[in-house]
Amino acid sequence: MTARPRLSIGLPVYNGEEYLAESFDALLGQTYEEYELVVSDNASTDGTQDICRRYAARDPRIRYIRLPRNIGAAPNHNYVFTECRGELFKWASHDDLYARDLLRRCVEALDERPDVVLAHADQAVIDGEGRVKVPYAYGLATGSPHAPERFRSML
Repeated sequence: MTARPRLSIGLPVYNGEEYLAESFDALLGQTYEEYELVVSDNASTDGTQDICRRYAARDPRIRYIRLPRNIGAAPNHNYVFTECRGELFKWASHDDLYARDLLRRCVEALDERPDVVLAHADQAVIDGEGRVKVPYAYGLATGSPHAPERFRSML
């Protein structure tokens, strides 16, 4: 791993033991591999620490940080971002799964269009068997060529 990876993934977590290993597997199984995964454990009281340490010991792309006390969700999100070194950044969640080519396709899209500042994918809520239960209706106009329309949709 280089000192400055192309992509940083920030994963703030608190008591995420139920789905964390599956999320790690989905991220570590990506077809795009030039990234660091920075995990900020917000003083979890469940098995999160053990899972994080086990995965970090197996994969040098993972940098595990355990906070001595819970600082709250938003500050933990901010903190993990400050610990990332990559040129590009992606948030990750302890309870999300990712298509194997998500990172590659997003990085390629950004490389193809240097004027683009955001790449993302559709998402959905799935059940325990991986079946889509609730499709996610994306309401932001990020695809609009008009900056005021994109801005208004964020408000």
